Amino acid sequence: MQSYITPEILGQTLSWEQYYALVKHYIDSDDRPELYRQEKMLRYTAENLKRMDHVLSSINIESKLYNQLSAVTDHWTWVVLAEPWCGDVSQEIAALYTISTCSDRVDFRILQSDSHPQVLDHYTTGGSRSIPKLICLRTDTGEELGTWGPRPQALQQIVMEDKDRTDISFGDKVRMIHAWYAQDATRSIQEEFIDLVKKWNS
Repeated sequence: MQSYITPEILGQTLSWEQYYALVKHYIDSDDRPELYRQEKMLRYTAENLKRMDHVLSSINIESKLYNQLSAVTDHWTWVVLAEPWCGDVSQEIAALYTISTCSDRVDFRILQSDSHPQVLDHYTTGGSRSIPKLICLRTDTGEELGTWGPRPQALQQIVMEDKDRTDISFGDKVRMIHAWYAQDATRSIQEEFIDLVKKWNS
């Protein structure tokens, strides 16, 4: 299937290094977008950078996943729809990037979803504009091999079950999500990518 991600869209993506530098710029510089001039959003972003750093320093790639990625025969481009303000992004994007580095055949790119709402609308989850969302493309043809996101399936099920609960505050729901990530320590996302990489490579 030909992807919605065109070469023009790909040209607007960021490398991991560019994205990480952008997050730091939003935190450290007075020259930031209007959204990040709001104290609450700036605080969220600073907390998210700490979460990204924690994942980067603590992740341990499972040997089975590493072996699956080492067996990739095509060249792939992974495009991740993401934004620095998003808590789920902060927990997952560093893991996705680290997973991608296990193969020199995977090019990891990030597309800011706020700037590309039409792309996000094409990759909704159950009708919801949820990020992060990873799209795997065959690099030479632009064929779309599959997607992943916005969360590991076990967590997504919990989030959907709790979505309409009024006995839990929004803040408590967010804290529960981050507690889940801390306890899971990227195990679920790695297990899912073992199966996905095998499927995409077949």
